[in-house]
Amino acid sequence: MSLMSKKRFILITVVLLAFIGSASASKMTKMQKVKHASPLPSLMMVINMNANQLGLDNEQLAIINAWRNTHQQPTQRLVNDIVTLEQEMEKMVLEGVNPAEMKELKDDLLELRGELIDTKYKCVSTMQKTLDKEQWHQLMELRDRGLRVSSSDKRSGNEIQAFLRISPMPKLMAIILMHKKELKITKEQHKYLESWRLENMNKWALLFDQVLKTEKKITQQSLAMEDNAILMTQFDKMAKSRRIMAKMSLNCRDNMKKVLTEEQWQEVITLLKEALNN
Repeated sequence: MSLMSKKRFILITVVLLAFIGSASASKMTKMQKVKHASPLPSLMMVINMNANQLGLDNEQLAIINAWRNTHQQPTQRLVNDIVTLEQEMEKMVLEGVNPAEMKELKDDLLELRGELIDTKYKCVSTMQKTLDKEQWHQLMELRDRGLRVSSSDKRSGNEIQAFLRISPMPKLMAIILMHKKELKITKEQHKYLESWRLENMNKWALLFDQVLKTEKKITQQSLAMEDNAILMTQFDKMAKSRRIMAKMSLNCRDNMKKVLTEEQWQEVITLLKEALNN
């Protein structure tokens, strides 16, 4: 295939993807929009939620925080611009757009996607250089685990709903992590919230993983006609783990309510409801 043909193929593919994705773009969660806008992996969220488990030192945290503070908002703007442009393209095509206008739209879309891919590539490269080999390997395991959870629970619609299926208590820490700047979290508030997260979230994540594995095992053994008593014993253990997770989530909620202002708390509730409705 010639270079010109390859470029033409890429253009057509991008436009098709735009039309396929734009119909439901407004219903996407923030993480789903990022995945839709660029196929490159997004590691910052995984690192933020597992900093303690990864054993990051102060120097590593400084590099990661500096990258996030510099690039988070520009990256989000790129993602939003891509989704908005796709929606505009769909509307214009249905209304009747001329070839010159379509070419301009395709060029704009390719440029935006190119900028986003470059940014995410630089982010991954920076993270890979910042973490040691063992930490990087552990990060890949955490990311793969998250992808398995997401793909195994498509009924949930988004990541937060996947968590809620395992434990129906509100998962508010994810909202704080994703919307810290919008919520105007102060340094003092961040200190208290982060202290709670680092102390509890690894245990919660292990329980979450344990419940998923037990669910799968129970299903497999049930189909294999395993003894009822054995299956119910496993089910009881899984229920106990879920109860512990529910209690942890409620403790997180109560702690967060004490730390946040009433205005911030109401905004967190609003953001969570929006995520659940998407």
